[in-house]
Amino acid sequence: MNRSISTCALVLVGLFSLCPAARAQGSAVNSVRFSADGTRMVTAAMDRTLRIWDTATGQRIQTLPGHDEYVVHVAFSPDGQTLASASYDGTVKLWDLTTGTERHTLRGHTGTLYYVTFSPDGMLLASTATEGELIVWDVATGAERWRRTAHAEVTASAQFSPDGQRLLTAGRGDLLKLWNAADGTLIDAWTPPGKTFTTGVFSPDGQRIAGGGSSGVIHVYDLASREEVARLKTDIFVNSLSFALDGTRVAGSYGDGIVRIWDVQNGEVLHRLAADPEIAFFVATSPDGRTLATVGQQTTIRLWDAASGSLLRTIR
Repeated sequence: MNRSISTCALVLVGLFSLCPAARAQGSAVNSVRFSADGTRMVTAAMDRTLRIWDTATGQRIQTLPGHDEYVVHVAFSPDGQTLASASYDGTVKLWDLTTGTERHTLRGHTGTLYYVTFSPDGMLLASTATEGELIVWDVATGAERWRRTAHAEVTASAQFSPDGQRLLTAGRGDLLKLWNAADGTLIDAWTPPGKTFTTGVFSPDGQRIAGGGSSGVIHVYDLASREEVARLKTDIFVNSLSFALDGTRVAGSYGDGIVRIWDVQNGEVLHRLAADPEIAFFVATSPDGRTLATVGQQTTIRLWDAASGSLLRTIR
């Protein structure tokens, strides 16, 4: 594998335009998410489509075309009735999954879109982009609630806390920031060593956050004390993170095609999952915390047992 291509391809979450070799892989899967009940998954792909899958059978249920460029990220609403997608075409789209039609097309970003995520009550949607852009939208109306220049150059990811009151962002500069979800007031910020964080996530109980990116190190913080409680070290670009098994483990997808499952308490790698021959773009955890879904340069979804690291199913 050409490691320079791997790093290039995922410099700041899916900026495939920076890497012609990666850009040529038009069928690569950029992200995957589970529905809130775990029965479905959705994937965003470089062929401009969204695909919805039955988790148990691996069968494709629905395909949604409609974007004019690569789809980089996607998310289910908590009630499973709406899908949000972010694309290189500069739009965020909200889809009605009952009819398979667009509900809203959200325009407001000037930079390249990276990420979308719903609040736990489904009323808000956050989207991130280059130029440090962070926008929070009203899902019902499609109106903009608030926006911030959250980070220098790029805001790579966002996630609402389990109680919906806070929003965590990752990017360049102050690598992790915590915001009031209702009005965009900055609550706190962390600046560990490194140039860029591509990912920041809450633990299932909302008591901890984890972030990682270009340095290859995952930093885990306790929110009450602000102290770092774990530092999980590699020298390989971290593309995405997801807590699993009630927060005792964190899974990271890396630029070498491996998803590593870490024990947060002792800092050891418990399992190394061969997620993709080139680059592991994204890892997601099922709602019960027991299953991981991974995607990458290939047109393949792999499902893994989070406890044992065993491969459960391959979906193509």
